[in-house]
Amino acid sequence: MSVALNRKRSRLALEAEEEEDEHEDTTPTATQHIAVSRPPDATLKRSKTDSDLDELSIVAPDQAWSIDVATILASPTLHSPPGSAVQEHNNVQRYAAGSSIVVFCIQGNLQLHYDLLCTALPDLYAVAPTLQALVLCRDPSSHVPSTASPFCLPLIQAVAPEYNHFVKLGLSHPLGGGHLPLDALVVVDPKGRRRLVLPFGWGAGRHAANVGGGRMVQQRLMGLLKQCIELISKE
Repeated sequence: MSVALNRKRSRLALEAEEEEDEHEDTTPTATQHIAVSRPPDATLKRSKTDSDLDELSIVAPDQAWSIDVATILASPTLHSPPGSAVQEHNNVQRYAAGSSIVVFCIQGNLQLHYDLLCTALPDLYAVAPTLQALVLCRDPSSHVPSTASPFCLPLIQAVAPEYNHFVKLGLSHPLGGGHLPLDALVVVDPKGRRRLVLPFGWGAGRHAANVGGGRMVQQRLMGLLKQCIELISKE
């Protein structure tokens, strides 16, 4: 009887172990739970965006491109598109050649960076009172103004048979035949040096308009803009 009892106990123990194995196999581990709740693709996308944003930086004066600001300012300019009822806004009365920082809004198909710049202007003027905010577009006469901003910044014609400011700024769209730009905010210091390029809709700013993480990207880009203005103002 003791032999039979031992065999019975052995079978029961073996069945119990098998049940435990089955239970362990069908229960997700902590690592498996993490993998389910944090999709690999989303993690990679966030990391890539953060990495691209981290690579954006203010260019040192001795490494910056030289921009002929006077030639750009001498190009045909409209204070607002024809027929527009939007209020005009400029800071021309405070402009001082060789002393004013210029922020160019390079505008093709996006309105987001224009709206962000208009919203940030009061803070930027507080840092640099003579700062000039200007739009560079293909044709001011046919330019469609933003409906989200309460005013219109001066519109400078960027493309003509004898010049192309998009190309000079290094922001001509590779598929635009020289007539369309890569949307961006560009900071040029008082000595005509291109110190910062903030991309929108491409590069580090390709997700700026996204519903999800777009707000974070916008904050990072505009924070860097203000930091650049503060730095140049102290130079």
